[in-house]
This record gives sequence, C-alpha cells and structure tokens, in this order.
Amino acid sequence: MQLPEALRPWRQWLEWFAPQHLPLFADLLGRLNPLLGPLRGLHQGGVPEPDGLGDLHRRGPYERLLSSEWLLADEVPDEFLRRAVGGEHMFLAPQYRAREANRLIVVLFDAGPLQLGAARLVHLALLMLLARRAEEAGAQLRWGVLQGKPELHELDSPAQLKRLLEARTYEVVSDDHWLAWRDALADQAAGECWVVGQRLPHIDPRVCTHRVQIARSLDGRSLSFALASRRVLLPMPDAQQAVRLLKGQFDDAVHTPAPSATGRVARVALTLPPVISGSGNYVALRLLDEPGMVVIKLPHKNQKKALEVRRRLWGKHEHVFAATFHYRSLGAVVGASNHLNFWNIPGLGFADKPSREDMHLPPGTATFLPAVWLRGQQSERLYLLDTQGHLAYWQGPRHAPKGAGVVVTRDVLGMAQVDALTLVYARSEGGQLVTYSAWADGEKTSGYAVGAAAGVSQILFASTAHWEYAFGGCALLTQHGTHQSWRLVTDDSFPAKKAQIDLAPGWKAIGLHHQVGAQERYSLVLLGPNQYTIGLYMEGRQQVLFTTSAPIARASYCPMSGLVAVLTTARELCVFAVSERTMRMQVLCDLKQESANG
Repeated sequence: MQLPEALRPWRQWLEWFAPQHLPLFADLLGRLNPLLGPLRGLHQGGVPEPDGLGDLHRRGPYERLLSSEWLLADEVPDEFLRRAVGGEHMFLAPQYRAREANRLIVVLFDAGPLQLGAARLVHLALLMLLARRAEEAGAQLRWGVLQGKPELHELDSPAQLKRLLEARTYEVVSDDHWLAWRDALADQAAGECWVVGQRLPHIDPRVCTHRVQIARSLDGRSLSFALASRRVLLPMPDAQQAVRLLKGQFDDAVHTPAPSATGRVARVALTLPPVISGSGNYVALRLLDEPGMVVIKLPHKNQKKALEVRRRLWGKHEHVFAATFHYRSLGAVVGASNHLNFWNIPGLGFADKPSREDMHLPPGTATFLPAVWLRGQQSERLYLLDTQGHLAYWQGPRHAPKGAGVVVTRDVLGMAQVDALTLVYARSEGGQLVTYSAWADGEKTSGYAVGAAAGVSQILFASTAHWEYAFGGCALLTQHGTHQSWRLVTDDSFPAKKAQIDLAPGWKAIGLHHQVGAQERYSLVLLGPNQYTIGLYMEGRQQVLFTTSAPIARASYCPMSGLVAVLTTARELCVFAVSERTMRMQVLCDLKQESANG
C-alpha cells in the first residue's frame, strides 16, 4: 500500500484498513499526535538504592567520616577542628544503583454508553498512536477495557481492534471498576498508564499518568479531545463510513452475514483441512473423537431450519490417507496394516497396500493426500497422489482385476479436479512441466508444456471449460525467501506470454480462482501472514476477502465450486464464496457427540 510520507510511521497498522478509510485516520492521527507530549518512564526513575561503598568525598554525614579522621580528633583535637572548618575531612560515599524505568504503556478505554459512536474511532486512532509511541521507545503496549475484567491485550492484528469495538457496554465507568484495575496494575509498574473516556471516576495520579476526556459537542457536530491542559476539536466522520468501521468492516470485503441456520456439529480435528465438494453444497471435516468425518450441507440463504449434519465412520483401527467428494457422496482412502479400504466408493472395496517404492502412504499424515474420485458410464476410478510425486489410480472391476492399483506416472507436482468428469495433473519431463488431463475411462497421451520445472515447488490449477478441449490455466510457484513468486499461465497466454505475480512477504496462495463474466479473470486466493486473513490477488491488486476472530488452523480452496473453507483454532468453520464475495456459513464445531454413527 502506498502511503503519504506523513502516514508512514503508522504504516503497519494502517495496512489493516481499506484505502478509502485512510483520509479519516490521517486526519485523526495528524490532530492527536502533537497533543501526546514526551514519553514518560524512559529516564532512570525511582529512589536510588545503596549498593556498597564508592569513592571518598569532602562532604557527607559524620556517621560516614573516615576512621582515621576520628583518630585525629582523639590525638590532635585542634587539628581536627581546623580541618572541619576548612572542609578538609574525608567521608565515605555509598555507591547507588538507580532503578531502571519500566517500558510498559497501558491504555484503558471506557466502552460505555458515553463513548458510543464516533468516540470509538478516536479510541482506534489513539491506540495506533500509542502503539507507535511504544515501538519507538522499545516498550510494550497493552490495552484493556475499564468496565471489563482486568485483563491486558496486545495489538498484533486487526482482530484486536475489532475486539475493542465489540467490547461496548451500557454500563458507565464506576469507582469499583477503577479500583479493580488499580489493584491489577499494582504488579505491572507501567511507565505510562492512559485512561480514556468521559466522566471518569477519581483516579490516583500515581497510577494514572494520562487522563483523556472525549466528549461530543452540544450541537453534535464535533468531538472534544482533552489531555491535561491541551484540547482539540475533532470533526465528526461520515456517518456511512463510521458505521462500517464500527462494525469492524475495515477492508474491501463485501460483508454479508452468514446464514442463520443452527445445528449441532461434532468436535473436529484441527490437524486436517476441510474437504469441499465440487458441487459447492457440502463440506467435510475429520472428527476428533471418532474415526470418521462429519459432513455439513451448506445452508441456503435465509435458511431457518437446523443444519443438515451427518457423521460418517470407518473402522476404529484404520488410518485415513485421503478424502474426496463425488457430488454429495463422501469417499475416503483408509488403511490398516497391509491393505487399503476404499471407503464408501462403489466397485472398489479393498486392495493390497502398494509397496513403499510404488506409493508412499505413511499413517498419521499431517494433511490429506490429494485424491480425485471420478465416475464414468461404466466404471469408478480413484486417483491418489503421494508425497513423493507418485500418481496412481484404482479402478472398478469391469476394467481391471478387483482392487488392482495402476501407477500412472512419477515426478508429478500437482493434481486437481477441474470439472465433474475431468482431473488434470502436471509432471516434470526433461526439465519442463507438462500438464495432462484424465477421465474415469482413460487419460490423454499428449500434454501441454507450461514452463521450466527448475525451482517450481507447487502448482495450482484453475477450473475452466477450456480443459475439455485444450489447456485451461495454472500457476507455478517459486519461493524467494519470505515471499512467493507465481507465474500465471492462462489459456490466452499459453504458450508464450506468462504473468508474474510477486506476493507481499508472508502471504501464501492456496488456490487459483477463475471467474467468468464480461471477461475472464484469474486470481490467486491467499492466506495472510498473520493467519487471520483470507485475501485475493487480482489484476495487480491485493485485497482482503474476510478476517477471522481466531487464527486459521487449516484452509482449503475448491477450484470447481470457488469456495474457501477455513477452520480456526477456536474450531469455527467459515465457508466463503469467492465469486459472490459472500460468507456461506459460519458454525462452531466443538460439541462432543454422545451417540453412535447416525
């Protein structure tokens, strides 16, 4: 994001907001910053503590007079008196150790009815100013809410700003609130303690170093910001913009409430990603307490009835290697000892587990292996890609011995289903990456070279109609330090022209989205470096799609349906439609199940 020179000190916090909000915060930051004054607590403060003896001085209390001087008083009293009058006596001087200043800045906000509305936006601006103040001094910033539990929070993500906005209450700050905080801060020894609000109780100045009063003018056209003897009037922000910010809508995302459907969803594991059906109607998650998956049907808009939730279980002692959908049916590859079980996939049943040379299938993998389940007119076929680049398929008994596994090829870098009947994969051949298409009844013998294989560590495929007869579009990853660089190869750029996309440090692409409209557009679906954000890179511009209230543990993207599904550390499942920019579902998956498989 390009910022004016005056705003660059607060760049890391302003990046959380869409460009249209920057003028509002530029005005607030510019007006408030000169009022803050110098930072307290940087000098060595407190009462010096003795730390042994230091030098000899000509002055001092007589209890620290040198012993030799007292001997002179006994032997030659007149000389002792003369030396006393002339200031020639020698005294021991103690060595002092100064207490180091505390480098903690604490700010407590009034979240009550007197601070509702535009005053909360001033809270956000002040919090960013103090965060910069702490950073410049090598200090730490912590914030809390006066009416809340005495608990301090960091400012490390936009989720913390939203947390402050959501802390609104209709309770006015009382003396009891302040006393609870005063006791809690007794052990913190903050260098600065800011208290922000209106009609604040009597506050001990030895604990509170800065008292800020924010009040609305009588005519309602401005806000008054007062700190000690300094005061400034702030204009009221645009009402529509203020409402959006107060709702926590900081970015460019289209914020549509998730459907209000309710339902009980079993507790799920955080170690495996969501599995999305190509039709865009179902999402499956690995159960935490049982050997199986929970399948959730995505609700319709304005759905009032409970979610349709099913639990599908396999054998207690079987390990799951992969899970995939065929329309509404969920299938999986599970195994125990020396056999594989193609669970819920008609016509496949059991098979001998391939040797390690043919397929690397370790139990307890950190993620699902890529798998595609295709159904032809006369056969079922399950494709599986292992961690070593070996691609194999198992086919129904009409075209092969029952349970026989066929290794298609090696050196495969990626695979994806691009429509109901087709999968594509890319393999390295003679230093080039070549893409191929396959169906339930066979695969193409000729492919499309999309670029050099050297340095490419990942490939993403777009779901387009072009794959039916030609090349459909992909993106190739090369990693450079902390940032990803992608080569975008589309049907109209193939085979010559390729777009280069360099992502900001820490951002990762998890999918390649294709949107059909007046013109075809390809975009990268992104996971943010703070693990709270899902974004989109499209036509040279990066934007935020949505943010979560807890860190994202696992994220999946389905190119066929255009859905992103994320599972947070709080076990909240969020499903977002990229093309429509709408949240399809938000549901907590943390309830223990008491019954058997339903």
